[in-house]
Amino acid sequence: MGVTTAPAWLRRLWPRKPDCPAPGPGARGRDLGKQGHFGLFVRYYLIVVLIYAVIVVGGISAWLSITSENSRAYGEAQLRGTHYLIEQRYLETPREDWPALSEELSERFAYPVRLAPLAELRDTLTAREYQRVLRGEVVMESEDEAYTYQRLPGSDQAVALGDFDDVMVQGVPWSDLDLIDSIVILAMYFLAIALPLYFLVYRFWRDLRRLRTTAEALSAGELDARAPEVTTRLVNPLGHALNQMAAQVQQVLESQRILAQAVAHEIRTPLARMRFGLEMLEQAGGDDERAHLREGLETDIQRLEHLASHSVAYARIGRMVGIERAPVPVSALLADMADVFDPEPPLLLSFDCGGVDSLPANHEALELALRNLIGNALRHARTRVAVSVARSGEGYALCVDDDGEGVPQADRERVFQPFAQLRKHPEGFGLGLALVRVVAEKHGGRASVGDSALGGARFRIDLPGQ
Repeated sequence: MGVTTAPAWLRRLWPRKPDCPAPGPGARGRDLGKQGHFGLFVRYYLIVVLIYAVIVVGGISAWLSITSENSRAYGEAQLRGTHYLIEQRYLETPREDWPALSEELSERFAYPVRLAPLAELRDTLTAREYQRVLRGEVVMESEDEAYTYQRLPGSDQAVALGDFDDVMVQGVPWSDLDLIDSIVILAMYFLAIALPLYFLVYRFWRDLRRLRTTAEALSAGELDARAPEVTTRLVNPLGHALNQMAAQVQQVLESQRILAQAVAHEIRTPLARMRFGLEMLEQAGGDDERAHLREGLETDIQRLEHLASHSVAYARIGRMVGIERAPVPVSALLADMADVFDPEPPLLLSFDCGGVDSLPANHEALELALRNLIGNALRHARTRVAVSVARSGEGYALCVDDDGEGVPQADRERVFQPFAQLRKHPEGFGLGLALVRVVAEKHGGRASVGDSALGGARFRIDLPGQ
């Protein structure tokens, strides 16, 4: 016997899950992602329909309970003329012919017409309604509003019309029946919910699957994976946030990789010199030779300490997702820089606040970046270094100018890379300008280098105003 399989279109909408053991932790999330958008649509559709039904049915029931008295009065007013005409027929007909008249009228009307004894009505109506019947008024039954009664004058019987819920319709096309109308209205109601909800759920499911594929690729180590542009506006910010996070993670890991490789490379030279110095120290005979070797070892130790401190600072700032900002007094910041750097003539170091009282930044990080820029400028300047702060649009610009040789156009991007040095300096490792760029980017700004009016290079940090 062959095995019956579902149609291809149904298998695509709701793929069959293979036999597998009981799911472990996290398996529920994976199953929800694999069951297809049709399963999600059915789930949310039932929830929405249930909520709609509760609200609609509950609201209509509450409204009918509030307006039930008015609806009965309206129904009684509508049937007052009908009761009057039927009453006249009964009064014009001999009493013994009333049963036959009731059958005749029932055939003429779409609902039953009969005579009900007043004793019977005493048990079915409330006391107030029964008293109204005795007074000859048209009364609609309050329990289900399916019957109306009116007493025949001078008799112990009342004309009873109904049940109105069991209307006998003959000769009317099926498409005009109230039941068919109700079915069509309900079908349109359910369809009006289903169509927009289906397309909404499908679009959400499709975009979330794309984002999930990107997240799985990132978790598998593909750090260059990026989420595609999604069409759902509510999901689109999530895609941008995922791409931004992936770019930051990739940048941090790449910087850590470069840092680890460069530190390993840079540390080899002083370690080799220290090992050689120790061997020479054991063989040295005079005090002068020993002092010279010891001085060389101390210099290498200082270089290693310098490398370690700059590497730690670069890694610490690079790992920051956000950076805390506070108003930094510009005059106090530049005064601190003047105390730190005291160049010997002919070098001249000048500062200009540019009329800026304070700017929003992280004081420690900004001071570190500015110290590195000034130190770099003093190493390459001939006679003059100028530090200035100015407003730049809605933000601020910190500039350090020198009258040195400048930076060639082809190398202006490379100078900000970790451990990149255009000219080898015995006291540097190429981390200072890399720290400057990281500090600027963590503030939401940028670091750049160009030509200076002094003839050398202008290093500039642009910071946002907020």
